[in-house]
Amino acid sequence: MSALLLASVLVLKGATVHTAAGPAIPNGVVVIADGRILAVGGPETPVPAGAEVVDVAGRHVAPAFFAPASLVGLVEIQAVRATNDVAEVGEINPEARPDAAMNLDSEALPVTRSGGVLFAALAPRGSTFPGAVSVVTLNGWTREDACLKCPAAVLLEWPSMSIDRRPEARPAARVQERRRDEALELIKRTFRDAAAYRTAKTAEGRAGVPGHDDLAALSAMRGVLDGSIPLVIRAERKTQIDAALRFLDEELKGEKVRPVILGGTDAPKVAAALAARKIPVILDTVLRLPLREDEPYDAPFTTAADLAKAGVVVAIGNGQTPMAAPMTRDLPNHAAMAAAFGLDRLDALRAITLNPAKIYGVDARIGSLEKGKDASLAVFTGDPLLTESNVVALYDKGVRLDLSDRHKRLWKHYQSRPKMNAPATGGR
Repeated sequence: MSALLLASVLVLKGATVHTAAGPAIPNGVVVIADGRILAVGGPETPVPAGAEVVDVAGRHVAPAFFAPASLVGLVEIQAVRATNDVAEVGEINPEARPDAAMNLDSEALPVTRSGGVLFAALAPRGSTFPGAVSVVTLNGWTREDACLKCPAAVLLEWPSMSIDRRPEARPAARVQERRRDEALELIKRTFRDAAAYRTAKTAEGRAGVPGHDDLAALSAMRGVLDGSIPLVIRAERKTQIDAALRFLDEELKGEKVRPVILGGTDAPKVAAALAARKIPVILDTVLRLPLREDEPYDAPFTTAADLAKAGVVVAIGNGQTPMAAPMTRDLPNHAAMAAAFGLDRLDALRAITLNPAKIYGVDARIGSLEKGKDASLAVFTGDPLLTESNVVALYDKGVRLDLSDRHKRLWKHYQSRPKMNAPATGGR
């Protein structure tokens, strides 16, 4: 991809600057040097001599967006199996790294960047422990330069706790119960094995203690047990979230596990417990139908506001299905809908910028426009949470990116298609 290298010091001047760290700054100034933010403030902010000054008056500047749970780059054509790489074989795969499977030449990446989304947490699917979460930039040439933090978390898919006991249920209730119990036992055994493996590896080198083989799956769990990376638990319903919290209390009470709930449709029902334990929630999506037929139509739209009012840190995604992967560009629309239904606008912006960065421990570099952080930001024609606003410039560590993409090429191509004369109308 092409990129325009900027002068050593770049100044964006005159826009409304949404820092995500605090209120928006009208007529703001952002000073960028060596790929980092040197200063950000109001019109009184000094402009270094010799800097390249870009007049962005009337525009809006915000941090580049961050999709907190995504399959972008792992799915190209949903109907072509060979272009879908979202799942590994087997049930226990915490060592599986989605950044290794990411297609850095995917047509979805430039389309996503055109929506202001520059970062994504790649989260695989498909088993009880489907893999690690990798935080990547969508502007990488290689896996190494795309990775911001790999691995950044380990995923756990919590089994369904609800049993359909209708006579016509398929599979039968007893089969559902068996599958649930087997999944719960697998989770317990995996964590117990990981703890035992950690103890054995820690003891290596002591007198009389033999060496132990390296086991990639169990080794990948050590970061979860010592709290260096979070455990992202996919759980939608209240029964799942309650069961996961009980498991943390009963099985992992002596560990330093930092849980995060992913999905979280029923999270408002247990918001007080989540807030008290400082457990963040990544809402899988906002633009969807209610989970249950008897719920209000706007239940998905108000979930983020309900959680935020209870004191829960909220991040917002755009959906975690193969169909949603190429639609990651729509991430700000999900946050905008949450803002329209009660979520404070600053909290809505943080839900797709600073909060995901905090959850995965990369907020020292990205997520807000503050001195010392990477100059990864977007320039919009209007407020970044308005659907009619367009991205006119995107910067990755001070480098302005090319915003051409397949959608724009197709639009331009079909704009020049031959026009057919309208048939004559009228009576016989």
